[in-house]
Amino acid sequence: MGLLSQTARFNAARTAISPNSSPRRSFTASTRPGSSGEKRAGKTQTAEEDRELYLSVLSSTSTSREARSYLQRFQPSLALSPDTPPSPRPPAILKYLKQSSFTQADIKARNQTYVQRLLQNHPPPALSQLPISAGTSFFIPEIAEEEIHVGLVKIRDVRNIDDATLCGIGRTLSQLNRLGLYPVVVVDEPPPPPSTATAPTDIAAWRSLLHAQADRIVSAIEDGRGRARRVDGCINVAHDMSHPQIALPNLLITPLSRGLIPVLVPIAYNQTQRAVPTTADALVLSLTALLSTHSPHESTVAPVDQPIQLDRIIFLDPLGGIPSHDRPSGAHVFINLEQEYSTLRAQLSAKTGVVGEKNSPPYSSPFHLSNLRTLRSALSLLPPTSSALITTPSLAAAYTTTSILTSPSPSPSPSPSLPPTSTKKNPLIHNLLTNKPVISSSLPVDSSSYQGTLTTLLKHGIPLRIHLNTPLTSPTIDLPKLIALVQDSFGKTLDVAHYLARVDAQIAAVVVAGDYEGAAIITWEHAQGAEKRVCYLDKFAVLKRSQGAGGVADVVFKSMVEAVQTGLLEAEGVVWRSRRWNPVNRWYFERARGSYKIPGGGWTMFWTTPDAEVCRSRFVDYVQVCSGIEPSLKDE
Repeated sequence: MGLLSQTARFNAARTAISPNSSPRRSFTASTRPGSSGEKRAGKTQTAEEDRELYLSVLSSTSTSREARSYLQRFQPSLALSPDTPPSPRPPAILKYLKQSSFTQADIKARNQTYVQRLLQNHPPPALSQLPISAGTSFFIPEIAEEEIHVGLVKIRDVRNIDDATLCGIGRTLSQLNRLGLYPVVVVDEPPPPPSTATAPTDIAAWRSLLHAQADRIVSAIEDGRGRARRVDGCINVAHDMSHPQIALPNLLITPLSRGLIPVLVPIAYNQTQRAVPTTADALVLSLTALLSTHSPHESTVAPVDQPIQLDRIIFLDPLGGIPSHDRPSGAHVFINLEQEYSTLRAQLSAKTGVVGEKNSPPYSSPFHLSNLRTLRSALSLLPPTSSALITTPSLAAAYTTTSILTSPSPSPSPSPSLPPTSTKKNPLIHNLLTNKPVISSSLPVDSSSYQGTLTTLLKHGIPLRIHLNTPLTSPTIDLPKLIALVQDSFGKTLDVAHYLARVDAQIAAVVVAGDYEGAAIITWEHAQGAEKRVCYLDKFAVLKRSQGAGGVADVVFKSMVEAVQTGLLEAEGVVWRSRRWNPVNRWYFERARGSYKIPGGGWTMFWTTPDAEVCRSRFVDYVQVCSGIEPSLKDE
C-alpha cells in the first residue's frame, strides 16, 4: 500500500512537471489561472526595467573586482523548454561572460552523471523496489544546460508579514532569479506542540496554514515578474522521525532548470504515507546536503562537474541578525564562524536582555541561537566561497536603488517604513554582487561611517591565531610563509636580516589568519624619554588573492583592535604609518580614530586610541616612533 500510494504521488508530480505541461501549472492548486496577462508589463517597459535593474545593481558594487567576480560566477539567464513562454531577454552583460567550452553532448553527459550520483547519495525509499530501468527513466529528469546557482531562502513567521512587505520580498527573489541566483524557498511556521502532534485536526490545521502562506509567497513572486510554484510530496521521514530526506530530487531540479522558484513547506511523509510535521531548519539542512558540491568524506571519488551549486543561504527573520554586544541597537555585521562560533553560542545561551531597555545586554531569543546553529551546520557542508545571510523581511523587501524607483511598478511600496524614495541597500542583492557584509565589520562602532544594521553575514571562515610576545624566529611561527605573505602583499622584497634584527626582540603580537592568508605584526616601540611603550603595527599584510574578498583584512584588523580593548595587549591603542600615496589609506582612514601627515618623508600616521586626552598626551611619542623607524622593504 505504501509503495502504491507513493508511486501515485510520484506520477502526479511527474505529470505536473512534464515538458508538455504549462509552466504556470503548479504541483498543487497554488497558481491563479488567467492572471499572467494582467501581471506582465509591455515589452518596452520590461526591457527598461531589466536595463535599470542590471545597470543599477552592477554600479552598486564598490569595486570593479566585485563586478568582475559576479559576472564570472553568475550567469543571469533562464534555461527554459521550447514550450515555455518567452521570458525577459538576457541582459547585455552576458556578452562579457566566458562561453562554456562544453559541447551539448558533454553537458548532457555531465548532467546525467550528476543526477545519478545525487540519487545514489539520496535514494528515494521506493527506488529500491522498482526495476532498475524503470527507476532510472522515472527519477532522472532533464535539467538545464548551464550551471544553476541556488540560493536557499527560509522565511520565518510568514503569516505575520503584511502583504506589501511580502510583495517586496517576492520582487527581490525575482530579481535574484534574473541576476543568476535561483532561489528555493522554505516556509517556516512552528509545528504543533509534540503533545498534540498526533492529533489529526491539529496537523490538518497546521498544514492548511503552511499551504496558505506558501501560496502567498508564490503570488508575491509572480507579482514581482517571477515564476514560482508550491512543491509538495518530495519530503520523506523515517519511522524514528529523524531528519527529513528529499525523496524526489527531480521535483526541485526540474523547476529550477526551467527558471521557476520552488516553495516548500516542512511537511514530510512517513513510511505509511501519513503527513507528519518536521521543522524548517531540518529541511534546510536536508536541502543543503542534497545540493552540496562539497564532499569532504568522498576524497577518493573523482570530483564531478556539477551543474547545480548551492551558493547562498538566506534567513528572513523578523528579529534580524545575531545580536552583538558591541552594537546594542544592532546585530553582528560579519561572523567568522571558525573563530567566533563558540563565543557567540555561549553569549546567546546566557543573555536575556530586554528589548529597548537602556544599558541592557543585547536581546537574545531562542531563534537567534537556532539560526546560528543551523547555519553553522549548513555552511560546514559547503565550499568556503558560500555564505549565509540573516536579515529582516522589511530589509529584504527594500528597493535596490533609486533608479529602479523612478520606473512605474505594479506593486505597492514594500513596507510603510520604506517609502518609494528610500535608498536603502537591499542586503540580498548586495550580498549576491559582493559576497560581503553591507558595512565592514572592522569599522569603529561609534564612527560616522557606521550605521546600525539588523543584517548579519556568516561564513565558515578561517581560523585565527594570536601569538603574544613570540619572536618571529620561534618554531610556532612559520617564518618562510610569513615572509612570503609580506612580500606578496606589498609587492616588494623584504630585507629579512635587517627586519629580524630590528623587531625580533620586541614583538608584542603576531596575528595570523588561516594558512598565512593574512597577518599583522605588532611590536613594542619606545620613544626617547618616554616611560610608556608604544604599541606599533609594523606590518599589515593580506595575500593578493585574498584582498577584497573573504573578509581576511577585516578579520585580522578587528582582532588586533579587540586584543587592545580586552586587555590582551596592554596598550591604549595601536599606532601605524603608511606612505601618503598608498591606495590602502582610504581603508585606514575609515578605521583609524585619527591621522596626521608627518612633515618630511611622505608618511601618514594613524592611531586607534579612543581616548582623546590620552592621545594628546602620547601624540609626541607616536610621531617620534613613526618618524624614526627605518624601512625594511627594499625600494622604500
